[in-house]
Formats: sequence, structure tokens, C-alpha cells
Amino acid sequence: MVEVRALATDAVIVLEGEVVLLERAHSPFEGSWVLPGGLVEPDETAREACVREVSEEVGLDVSVEEFVGLYDDPDRDERGNVSAAYRCTPVSDDTPTPRKEARQVETFDPADLPEMGFDHEQIVTDTLLD
Repeated sequence: MVEVRALATDAVIVLEGEVVLLERAHSPFEGSWVLPGGLVEPDETAREACVREVSEEVGLDVSVEEFVGLYDDPDRDERGNVSAAYRCTPVSDDTPTPRKEARQVETFDPADLPEMGFDHEQIVTDTLLD
């Protein structure tokens, strides 16, 4: 049984009809494509963490538009983390750039995603394709 350790946040960002993904530079799921996101710090809300993590990982300033859902399947993350997922919109014309924890950043057609880590394909589907 996995014990829940922390709350994370994940961002679904669409640029010109494509979703922003990053290739993870470390485990778990090293080398996999994932949504920008990360752990919520003790002094911030999940929404604040989402905005911060997007900036840190892909260099975009975003606004949180919609809560997508809480993803808490015990098998989603070997560390036991659950995630609050949000649909976000860029607030500038910046280009996504790999930063902290990202090998590279690309945009993908939501209907033709690469193999993804965690449950991020489900999060994209729940946000954009349902």
C-alpha cells in the first residue's frame, strides 16, 4: 500500500491548439513526457504552486482558468503524491523553454500525444477531449 506523501499540481496549457509537455530529466518517469507541475509548498495554495511550477519548468507566465480534478489513484505516482490539475492560459507571448527538471519542451496535438508519465494523458483527456 502506498502512503500519500504530498499534494502536487499539474497544468494543462494549450498554445495554438497544442498542449505543452516537458520531457522529465529525473525519476520517476525520467525521459517521459509530462505536464508541467510539481509539489505544493507549505506556504502556498495549489493554484499558486501551479503558476510557480509552470514558470520554473517551462518559463511561461500563466493564469489558472479552471480546476480540472484531483488525481489520487494510488498507482499514479510511486511516491504516493496526489495531484490537483488545472487548465491554464498563458498571459504573455513567451515561448516555452526547458528549465528546472525539463530536458526539453514541446507542444503536441491533444489527439496524438506521445506516451506520457504518471496519469497525465488522462488529465489531458479530461481537460480537452471530453
